[in-house]
Amino acid sequence: MSAHLNLKDKNTIADLHTALKDISVKYPIIMDFLEYYCGYNTPVASSDPYKISYSGGKRDVILMIKTLMRDDILPENVAQYYERNL
Repeated sequence: MSAHLNLKDKNTIADLHTALKDISVKYPIIMDFLEYYCGYNTPVASSDPYKISYSGGKRDVILMIKTLMRDDILPENVAQYYERNL
């Protein structure tokens, strides 16, 4: 993990929240691209476990970004999650 990116710190999470919200307002094409590329609304049409795993990982990325952008989840809650799981 980057020395500047501490996901266990609520201030870092708050900064990410602000930056992601700003990007989604100023450059909505970025979010559209990430949703498309990460397969946000696309089912996995394969029974291959590697393709399923890869698609799941990409989907996790966009879901975390969307979680960080939510106004009803406090930065403290996200930081606590990372405190327990990293």
